[in-house]
Amino acid sequence: MLTLNGKVAIVTGGGTGIGKAIAARFVAAGAQVVICGRRVDKLEQAAAEIASGPGGDNPLALQCDVTDQAQIQGMVRTVTNRFGGVDVLVNNAGVMRFDELARADDQTYELLMKTNLWAPWRCSTAVIPHMKNRGGGSIITISSVAGLRAMAGAGLYCTSKAAVQMLCQTLALEHAPDQIRVNVICPAVVEDTELSVPIVGEDGVPEFYNKLRVCHPLGRNGRPDDIAEAALYLAGDASRWVTGTTMPVDGGRMLTSNRPKII
Repeated sequence: MLTLNGKVAIVTGGGTGIGKAIAARFVAAGAQVVICGRRVDKLEQAAAEIASGPGGDNPLALQCDVTDQAQIQGMVRTVTNRFGGVDVLVNNAGVMRFDELARADDQTYELLMKTNLWAPWRCSTAVIPHMKNRGGGSIITISSVAGLRAMAGAGLYCTSKAAVQMLCQTLALEHAPDQIRVNVICPAVVEDTELSVPIVGEDGVPEFYNKLRVCHPLGRNGRPDDIAEAALYLAGDASRWVTGTTMPVDGGRMLTSNRPKII
């Protein structure tokens, strides 16, 4: 059984979807978990739900906008003061926006890059000194198969996810001597998240999921728990000789041809 006993883990975007599922899985595995995000109500709700599940522990919920460096530093300082260090960081917070490149605007570019690329860089470099003090650690970034394959109508999103994968590979090389492992998980379509709402609206989400289900050879879209299990492996000692990897967790999506243009 994979365990995280005695480890301190931070999960960004931990109030909903994939982040909440990862936090719950880490708590059940014995970690002391900190979830952070912008919306206090979502964080508190997630913490209460996790506390009622396996493990029975209540994760610490901290408000933090990961596009703001001062808030990142304050969040990490709070965690290390309270728990003595950081062993695991999951860069999960992210946004998804679709449009053809010829029509995309500067505001969308800035939003995607600051959230999907800048934030993982700054969160990672904020915890690395504390991981060094612990003799190592694990940094996991949730990217996307969109960073592995170009998708028409999603160029800026694809670019932000491809860039974060290179960022993490470089971090893995630079901090391997410190025994800090840096890996990336690339999901395909995962249901029960809020990522698609800005693109198709809440009413359009079921149709969006239905249309993309056929793109996955295993016959279904992903669930947050599917990604959480992969994160648990990369967080713990079972993956002690694994760094710099980009792991598709995608129901076979990368085996297929490009997705149909449905948006």
